[in-house]
Amino acid sequence: MQHDLSRQKPSIYAELPTDIFLLDTPSALEAHIGTVRRATTIKYGEAHAHVQGLVSRWIGVENQVEDRIKSLLSSDERLVPGVLYAATAFLSGAILARHRHLPVRVLLPPLLGTAAFAHFLPKTSANVRAYASALEDAHLPSFARFHETGKAHARMGWDLAREGTERTREAVSGGVVEAVEKVQGATGLRIREAFGVSPSMSGEKVAGPGENKVEEPAP
Repeated sequence: MQHDLSRQKPSIYAELPTDIFLLDTPSALEAHIGTVRRATTIKYGEAHAHVQGLVSRWIGVENQVEDRIKSLLSSDERLVPGVLYAATAFLSGAILARHRHLPVRVLLPPLLGTAAFAHFLPKTSANVRAYASALEDAHLPSFARFHETGKAHARMGWDLAREGTERTREAVSGGVVEAVEKVQGATGLRIREAFGVSPSMSGEKVAGPGENKVEEPAP
């Protein structure tokens, strides 16, 4: 009985409140989903940074190309008509060569287009050739040397052909003048004045105002 009373007697110390904590323990599925989500976030960040780098590089390339094109264009030439003429020449070459052999079909359109571009836009064409030559020297030195050798040979051949043409023209002109002089001396007709043949065509010196002139026989 006394034992029951002592057990019912309140304690002189205040009882501390007991807190109950509930621990949220994630399941294995939630832990796996979290791991996958974190890995996906990291990969997405890396991919985004890579794409941004590619976009930045592409913008840089666009700016370089734009600056290069602006440096090649001449401010003294109008681009629109010249480019249209070059394109027209290219298409005309394609039309003219469509029934020809394969080498003609391949070579004629770009040759006509390049010639028209060089004719209507000479300064821009010179800038493009200089830039192409610089690229050859920087990246293809052996091809650049071969190209320069070919241009030197072509220039030499052109000079020889021009000199030969000039000599032939002078020889033909001299022969014509000599023949006219002979016919005129034999017939007495003023053939030289009638055909407009000048003595300078044969390399002869024309008498000046104070020099003695050779009298021609009367008809």
